[in-house]
Amino acid sequence: MLYQDMTSRDLLQQRSTQTSGDTYWRPSPLITAAVEGKLAVLDGIHRINPGTVAVLHRLIHDRELTLFNGTRLLRHDKYDDIKDSEQLSDDDMTTRSILRIHPSFRIVGLAEPPKVGSSSGQWLNPELLSMFLYHPMRPLSTQEEQHVINKLIPDVPEIETLLQLSHKLLSSTDATLQSIATSLSTRQMLRIARRRAAYPSESLYDAVHKACLSRFLPRLARTALEQALSNSDIEKPCIDSSIDQIQMSVTCEIKHEVLRIGKTEVNIHTPDNQMKVPDVLFYDNPQHLSVMESMLKDFLLGEHLLLVGNQGVGKNKIVDRFLYLLNRPREYLQLHRDTTVQTLTLQPTVENGVIIYEDSPLVRAVKLGHVLVVDEADKAPTHVTCILKTLVESGEMHLSDGRKIITHKQGQDQGQDVTSNMIVSHPDFRMIVLANRPGFPFLGNDFFGAMGDIFSCHAVDNPNIDSEMSMLKQYGPDVPEHILRKLVLAFGELRNMADQGLLSYPYSTREVVNMVKHLQQFPEEGISSVVRNVFDFDSYNKEMQDTIVKTLHKHGIPIGARPTNIDLAKV
Repeated sequence: MLYQDMTSRDLLQQRSTQTSGDTYWRPSPLITAAVEGKLAVLDGIHRINPGTVAVLHRLIHDRELTLFNGTRLLRHDKYDDIKDSEQLSDDDMTTRSILRIHPSFRIVGLAEPPKVGSSSGQWLNPELLSMFLYHPMRPLSTQEEQHVINKLIPDVPEIETLLQLSHKLLSSTDATLQSIATSLSTRQMLRIARRRAAYPSESLYDAVHKACLSRFLPRLARTALEQALSNSDIEKPCIDSSIDQIQMSVTCEIKHEVLRIGKTEVNIHTPDNQMKVPDVLFYDNPQHLSVMESMLKDFLLGEHLLLVGNQGVGKNKIVDRFLYLLNRPREYLQLHRDTTVQTLTLQPTVENGVIIYEDSPLVRAVKLGHVLVVDEADKAPTHVTCILKTLVESGEMHLSDGRKIITHKQGQDQGQDVTSNMIVSHPDFRMIVLANRPGFPFLGNDFFGAMGDIFSCHAVDNPNIDSEMSMLKQYGPDVPEHILRKLVLAFGELRNMADQGLLSYPYSTREVVNMVKHLQQFPEEGISSVVRNVFDFDSYNKEMQDTIVKTLHKHGIPIGARPTNIDLAKV
């Protein structure tokens, strides 16, 4: 897996430290493949700097290369001629720092196509054109895609309808529909098919909206998607409003070591390390339980999960509660704007003058079979987080200290041949990634756009009125219900205004919960002063402050009263 910050040194040789403190040159997987006659797959040539790829020019054209430590790699026939003419053995040639490139060595590069008409993303320069033989990969036709899905997951209901929708969107001349079609890739189709085969009663309408993360689409794109679904006869399902169905869908319980969330059941996990199972204050509400049931279905299918939502809607709370109910140990990794590929996989420390690489939470989770929670994934650059793609897709990853993560099946197949440089992935390893919605006001990277289709995605929104009231009553049992309803209705309207672009910040459940907890602790303090703690920051923007004050007044919350915003009625 290539990444944007990779240098020619990372591509060929890396500097490492022995236990004695001495440094040495460690060959990269590419050089190892050249010497051993293996196939080297360079995934992501479009990401890497063109100057870095240029170092391979001599290796590809002449099958020769000089490494940073002075070692020379020679074409096999030239190496054999020198060895015979000088009457040297392979050990003698190695002593002279001359290595033989195996005749079976090949390179396969993978890249996304250049962006036509764009000044950025033009990685295919004249120098790179001469290095490879190029084979464009066209999208699968409807018949080909259906053949693949039927072979892997037979007897999936309504799969033809889904494929027709996907190819209609892809062939559309509307740029909005084409952008939606990227969320319905072949990989995503297979994921939908697996879930439909396991849970045939689920709606295809909901599956498409979940895959496209329609909750966070712009209004125009969402309307276009609804129209496309209607044209394909994919209708919104009728909700079963029977009492028993409602009770089952919004409750969870644990009986006889079996967890039930809604109608989905799973046996409780027995961990080796109970200390790492998260336990947080969480009050059940129907909307969050519905999200957890959907997560559980994907979790049982072996999927890695991606939760996307606005800041403060409870993504961390939901995940921690989910893992607590499953009794699963957690490893936590928070990303930021300065996160690099190295810090994502290893944590270097110095002990007695020697650099020691400690395993990051990611590597520990892979080894021990814990659930890795990656928080704030949108804050790190996408060229860094893309390193997770190979781990999620294939279960393999090369670490910066020379070790390699391999799948559990590969570890079983190799048996005694597993070396100390290999880390066998535990079959229970899973990854749950949390990210804010892309764009303003969170100013994160578009993690969903870059890597969304390799995860099973779940949109987490603020609870609806009933769910939020149910939760707030548990946070503030002594707070009058009419006060709670005023807050819920006022903040619900402010969120709708944020969705319409009238406000920049989507006020979340976190702010409401903090206010209710404050009122519960200090009941003598008025609601006006408590609300002001949240909105004082917006007092510097007069237009925004007026909008907020009018909305709060509308719901009976007296804040910022002035003659200009008080209307008197005639009696």
